[in-house]
Amino acid sequence: MSGFFIAVAVFLMGHIVPGLLRDRLVKWVGYRSYVVAFSVLSIVLFGWVIHEVQHAESFLLWDHQPWQPRLLVVVMLPVCILWASAILQPCPLSIGRRSGFDPARPGINQFCRHPLLLGMAVWGFGHMIANGDLVAILFFGGSGVFAVIGFWRMEKIRLRELDPDQRQAILNGTRRFAPAGLLRGALGGRDILVGLVIYVVILAGHAHIIGVDPLAMAGW
Repeated sequence: MSGFFIAVAVFLMGHIVPGLLRDRLVKWVGYRSYVVAFSVLSIVLFGWVIHEVQHAESFLLWDHQPWQPRLLVVVMLPVCILWASAILQPCPLSIGRRSGFDPARPGINQFCRHPLLLGMAVWGFGHMIANGDLVAILFFGGSGVFAVIGFWRMEKIRLRELDPDQRQAILNGTRRFAPAGLLRGALGGRDILVGLVIYVVILAGHAHIIGVDPLAMAGW
């Protein structure tokens, strides 16, 4: 299990250190280059952690029940739609596109300012429940907690880059989490369609990439 802890430690440092040096790095290489480099680094480190999760020795903390993988398969659809909305819609206070936000038409931001992070949190907690072993709790549960903490962390970073008028307009037109926003057009047809595509791709590729077939685990 030592390899798992090393990978997690490096993964965390790969997020903490660039975050602390963010302003300097952006001035040095530019915002776009920083985002691209940080994204590539995150994907590589995340892949390393996943590899260690698959090979780490662990033990079950609760017995597997049929409803656990079924719940995960179900909740991953809204997760994928959230990820799609983070790609397609501007999210001025979170990970995603900053430009093009209109406070009068906040879109997904009237449901949640952080659709990608919210999706990551549900992904993490869902996988933790479905697996039920120590490593899964440490990794997936930790990822869920990390994503929730990111709500406040990302807002702090983005808000300090805005002038007072912009800051107030965005805060007034967005919500950290407000389920009622779904009834006011937070999601569009494109978000749902692209989310469905992502969902199908994940279901189809999961067994080949991760080595686990979600539908078979769910008994479907």
